[in-house]
Amino acid sequence: MKFILKTISIILLFSLSFGSEPNYGNFSTTIVKNIDLNYLLYIPEGYTPSEAWPLVLFLTGSESTDDINFIRSVGLPALIEDGLEYDFFLVAPQLPENTHWDPDAIMALMDQLGDLYHIDDAHLSVTGIGDIGGFGAWESSVSYPSTFSKIAPMGAPACTEICRIGSPSVKIFHGFLDDKVPVEDAENMFFELDYYCGNDNLEITVYDSLAHNVWDHVYTDDQFLEWLTGSSPSYGANSSTPQSLTLSTTISNSIEDNYLLYLPVGYAESNSAWPLVIFLHGSGSAITNIDEIRNGGPALLYEQGMDTDFIMLCPQLYDDVHWDPDRIHVLTQEILSQYLVDPSRIYLTGLSRGGFGTWEYSVSYPNMFAAVVPISARDIPDVERLENTNVWIFHGDQDTGVPWQGAEFMYNRLNEVEANVNLTLYEGVGHNAWDLTYNSESFWTWLLQQQNELVSVVVTESGFIQDSGFLHNFPNPSNPSTTIKWVISETHHGDNIRIEIMNILGQKVKTLVNKPMIIGIHKMKWNGSTDSDSNISSGTYFIRMIVGGKVIDSKKINVIK
Repeated sequence: MKFILKTISIILLFSLSFGSEPNYGNFSTTIVKNIDLNYLLYIPEGYTPSEAWPLVLFLTGSESTDDINFIRSVGLPALIEDGLEYDFFLVAPQLPENTHWDPDAIMALMDQLGDLYHIDDAHLSVTGIGDIGGFGAWESSVSYPSTFSKIAPMGAPACTEICRIGSPSVKIFHGFLDDKVPVEDAENMFFELDYYCGNDNLEITVYDSLAHNVWDHVYTDDQFLEWLTGSSPSYGANSSTPQSLTLSTTISNSIEDNYLLYLPVGYAESNSAWPLVIFLHGSGSAITNIDEIRNGGPALLYEQGMDTDFIMLCPQLYDDVHWDPDRIHVLTQEILSQYLVDPSRIYLTGLSRGGFGTWEYSVSYPNMFAAVVPISARDIPDVERLENTNVWIFHGDQDTGVPWQGAEFMYNRLNEVEANVNLTLYEGVGHNAWDLTYNSESFWTWLLQQQNELVSVVVTESGFIQDSGFLHNFPNPSNPSTTIKWVISETHHGDNIRIEIMNILGQKVKTLVNKPMIIGIHKMKWNGSTDSDSNISSGTYFIRMIVGGKVIDSKKINVIK
């Protein structure tokens, strides 16, 4: 679900230091998620509030449309429409267009139903179909452990932190011929639940002759329905009409996150904008002692004296859970507002659980990063949203914790949309592929060469640009090449930022920029040419910033040839 983020309060606590010694930060804020979720609710014919009733949650796949009645034609709702008699509640939310299932939104819906009806909390089941709904079933179970007594993902990608689900009854279904989500994802989930999590109430069924739509076969199996719903299925005349409802609520999450911030040598004396590298650590550093982050990945290289010319942000994973994209993004935006960061050179990388977080954060906020580098990470849906982002995937071909096939799958998905993507598989390397990657000089050279030409809009609560204008142009006088630099304090809703060069008669000579921009420091080199690529003559010119037809700021520049 795409949520509107509003920063309620921001407190940043740190003491400045430079060199390789990081700033210790504690970021405290509140994120408010506004939820508007449509759903269908099938109420059993004999329902009485005097007794508790089971509930089945059905999550549709990516084929869902803006017509909620579409849900009635797929999966369990289709069976009920065709005459399946049932003595359980069935809730089928509508997937918001071009998004993924958000566990917080799903739980808000479950809470609302629990307030309205007498639901048996001990008999809650979830099932979902495909790369979206099946994955949503996994994620909801991981994010809210011990909520569901039965879980049935079908044709679903693999999910991380799966041991968090506890010990529910799990049935995994997949088609051997599935060309959208490889069968290895299902097998890996079964192996992890069995071997690492010790779940004894576990089954996997792989159909040799079926492809991605394995659910068409499974939902018609009476034995499966009896297991899922707790009652024997029977069929009669179609007399069921679901309620079509909308969940409107607000979820408030109070956040207090720790992080390390490394500033390069020379930052205090410079007015230049610096690249920003965001590093997401793995589960091994998801502990209370933030110093553990300094023992691995790029942070360790900083500590060992690596000569860098970028800012590095290292958040600490909270409560040993997964990386939340919205949560990281609020912190990132605060760093952008406090430090001189080049918004066209923001890089994201992470290892293991942090690699998975790298995928999720970048897919949730596409066009924000100049380059994305997931290492030893599981695959996720919707990676096609990174079609305009530079991506380099690293994995070890002997990784037993996170199989390398997921990396290959993501590489192929990005290739299909002609993204700029590279894949490196290290021969004979296990789950520690990051050691080779981060110690490679060629990797850092490549990373810092990437630049984002598609900087996306950041909508702020106030919704206007402050009169901040241009910072510098240098050299001045120009020869005739000069670098123009400006700062955006807040981004104007819906309007492009236009930067123009005017002559002394007020005639436009050159449009340098005409696009939305995020908060931060921006710069562009102007070589003294006009819009028609002819050379200007010596004289006095003016640089001006225009937003919504209003001139926000202007500065004079002298050109000498």
